[in-house]
Amino acid sequence: MNFLRLPPPIRSQLYRSLHTATHTPPPNYPTSLLLPSSPALLTLTPSTLNSYQISLPPQPYHLRYAHTFFASAPPIYLFTAANFRSFPPSPHPEIAFLGRSNVGKSSLLNALFGRTNIKDAYVSKRPGRTRTMNGFGVTGGIQMGKAPEEGERKEAWRRFPRGGVVVVDMPGYGGGSREDWGKEIMKVLESRKQLRRTFVLVDAEHGLKETDLQLLMHLRQQGIAHQIILSKVDKLLYPSAKPPGPQRLSNGLLKLRDLCTGIRRHLDQEAVKAGHRGRDTLLDILCCSSEKGLDEKNRHRKLGIDEVRWAVLSACGLECDEQGNRKKVLMRDIKILEDDDDE
Repeated sequence: MNFLRLPPPIRSQLYRSLHTATHTPPPNYPTSLLLPSSPALLTLTPSTLNSYQISLPPQPYHLRYAHTFFASAPPIYLFTAANFRSFPPSPHPEIAFLGRSNVGKSSLLNALFGRTNIKDAYVSKRPGRTRTMNGFGVTGGIQMGKAPEEGERKEAWRRFPRGGVVVVDMPGYGGGSREDWGKEIMKVLESRKQLRRTFVLVDAEHGLKETDLQLLMHLRQQGIAHQIILSKVDKLLYPSAKPPGPQRLSNGLLKLRDLCTGIRRHLDQEAVKAGHRGRDTLLDILCCSSEKGLDEKNRHRKLGIDEVRWAVLSACGLECDEQGNRKKVLMRDIKILEDDDDE
């Protein structure tokens, strides 16, 4: 068709229609859809600070309950045991804390108990100073049993109320500790019926050491319930006196996430070397600091300590409901050992 031979009115109309079709403006999309979105910065929550693979991250009411449980009353010294056979036949659920010397275990226990004075928490500040296995009771506010009359003798663990938890402070291993302590520790971890979980502390700044790997591999092979706690995470998140800004905090949390992934990968590699092929390492890794916190309103609250408290209570079956009220405790699943029972 010869465009020039068309009548002028038709030619003008056809020209306008062709021009409009060729130059149709793009749809008016919102600017947010056209521009690439920048990744959101991580903020401090239980799920970003810790690495959960088995448990669900605790909710705020869980953490409030755990904080109140441990802070409602000071810890009670219950017993000291130099060896496995010295442990009392108590009916109470127990959890154990152990780690290399100088990993910060004593400081963590003081923070866990809500004590700022070392003497109040009955734990030593010097590396390798803990030479016996010491049990401390946390009542959660439940009243202790009647004190013995003058001239009577009644062990503290016998007066300890049901519904509480016993925290066992183990001697450190590695530099500053003694080899024979390790034998008695392993007897407790393998044979103590009341023990619900073992928490192994690892220095976040230095990572897994050879002795850590040996212990964790043994716990894995023996099927002993355990959990890793990365201590001193403030070295990664809060290295200076000045609180980190949003970007720096997010970068630190990402670095912490990579550290947890690397620990699991390292454990899997060690399992393969030892000939224990099978499922990949599946465990929760808690991260905490007994020195610093990010709560400007409450400087006594340290990083991750309430999450550790909640993990302790969960391991012992002492959780709360959605209203934050203590659940009813059933002790029928715990056998009370008599003094003449075989151990």
